[in-house]
Amino acid sequence: MTSSQEAASDRSLRGLAVIAVAIVAAILPAFFLGSLSVEIRAELRYGETAAGLVFAAFFAASALVSSRVGRRVDRVGPRIALSYALAGTCVIEFFIALGANQLVWLVLLSGLAGICNATAQLGANVFIARNLPVHRQGIGFAVKQSAMPGAALIAGLLLPSIALTIGWRWVFVTGSVLSVLALVAVRWRLAPERTQEGSEGDSRSSSDARKKSVTGAHLMKSDASSDTSTASALPVFALFMLAVAAAFATAAAITLGGFFVESTINSGVTAATAGYAFALGSVISILVRLTVGFYADRHMGNLLGVVAIMILLGSCTSLIFVFQTPAAHFIGLPLAFGAGWAWPGLFNLSVVRASPGFPGRATGITQTGVYVGGAVGPVLFGLTAEHWSYAAAWVLAAVLGVCAAAAVLVGRRFLHRPLSLQAR
Repeated sequence: MTSSQEAASDRSLRGLAVIAVAIVAAILPAFFLGSLSVEIRAELRYGETAAGLVFAAFFAASALVSSRVGRRVDRVGPRIALSYALAGTCVIEFFIALGANQLVWLVLLSGLAGICNATAQLGANVFIARNLPVHRQGIGFAVKQSAMPGAALIAGLLLPSIALTIGWRWVFVTGSVLSVLALVAVRWRLAPERTQEGSEGDSRSSSDARKKSVTGAHLMKSDASSDTSTASALPVFALFMLAVAAAFATAAAITLGGFFVESTINSGVTAATAGYAFALGSVISILVRLTVGFYADRHMGNLLGVVAIMILLGSCTSLIFVFQTPAAHFIGLPLAFGAGWAWPGLFNLSVVRASPGFPGRATGITQTGVYVGGAVGPVLFGLTAEHWSYAAAWVLAAVLGVCAAAAVLVGRRFLHRPLSLQAR
């Protein structure tokens, strides 16, 4: 590797830190709505089912736009996509803090925040696929996906420090400020997208690592020819099955983000302790995601089997929460967060390895499943918890996880051998 190639790789890794901050800012509204559910419900006076609806609106809106946004992000590039997403998130959180006085407004603003989140997630995926060499993409997706438990960590810490002292609305003000800071970082640290001709010229002199990653910038022609080539090159059935798997897995895992705090409080723990427990679980998830990312960079084959095992372990651990005691929640916390909430980075890496020329479109398909699960899961969990019990809701989460693991294995069987590996 030449000095110029090493410098480009270093710049990409530095840009990865900006990506992580941007994703934290974009996903924070969902975790604020989940961890602050008790405080928000007390003021706006709605039940657990409505709380699930508020949380679900975020992911439902993301699901509706994900596939179409993925195509657009492949064309405009990650810098523009992230800029729009963060600007929108800033405005939305500000409006939640000032004007969300009725449930209907909270649901609407949650949905708009979900659209911004979908745009940011796909922008980050495209950045990693285009700018990081193959042997760094595992840790790249691990860092990016660690932003989700990172957001949960922030939400858990802000619960006792701000929400329980000066009010939950100030938490959203804090989130809005963070979005502005992330937007400044994106505009300052991420390079603008080059013209198509410039990208093609650069690709002829790029390193072997960039050739292996088959970046999307120099593959995009006209809109029509791009759509036609994508239809024939994408492993559509495998991606569809993985989207189904992602829906089930997210429906199971999202309950940790949306209801773990409330379930822990329901078992007899104070709100402050529940918030700190949630923060601890988030730290565990981040550490596991990073460890798995390093592992993935050293094992270039299909790793969806590992994803299936992680989902299965995490979901079965949800059965510990059935006992609804403080001890059960603290005992189940490490494995539930460490396995059941740490699979997305490895999952997205596998999708990009199979479709390196159009990462936005490929992950746009599978992310649709993620958002469908994120939309449906909280509603199902909330209904079950409100009309039966939290114990029954955690059993439901475990069943969804088993279905997800099975669907991952089916998708793995039909997934094409990654193009980047065929070039080796």
